[in-house]
Amino acid sequence: MKQIRNLFILSLFVFIGSVGSIVIYSTLSADPLDSHPIEISIKQKSPGKYELEMFLPKDFGFQMEAPHRIFLSGADGLKVLNADLKLKGPVHPKKPEYFEYVRPLTFQVEGKGKLQVDAKLFYCNFVKNICIPAKVNKTFSI
Repeated sequence: MKQIRNLFILSLFVFIGSVGSIVIYSTLSADPLDSHPIEISIKQKSPGKYELEMFLPKDFGFQMEAPHRIFLSGADGLKVLNADLKLKGPVHPKKPEYFEYVRPLTFQVEGKGKLQVDAKLFYCNFVKNICIPAKVNKTFSI
């Protein structure tokens, strides 16, 4: 009888431990792709010519060799004529595998309407020492 009771108590502890580890694991998992610290803005340089700027907070950086993907599309009468969407910038002085900052990306449009920016960007948090892909979807009126 004592052995059955001890086996039951041991089984109970194993069950509680496995449930607790699932809860801890789910709270430690990475942020979803849609939740990120990347800020995006656009600036008009001259009629029809714009710059797309991307910023990260201090202690974050964009990976240099990651397969970043950025797509621009126009709607409601706006047409994207051409765009240079490759990330460029100086090498981070303390972390050579990252950009110190990303230079503005240039693009040209025709007409007026909405500009849709869809991107998958790879950034890293230097404090937590983790790298995360981010899905960026933003619409601007031009």
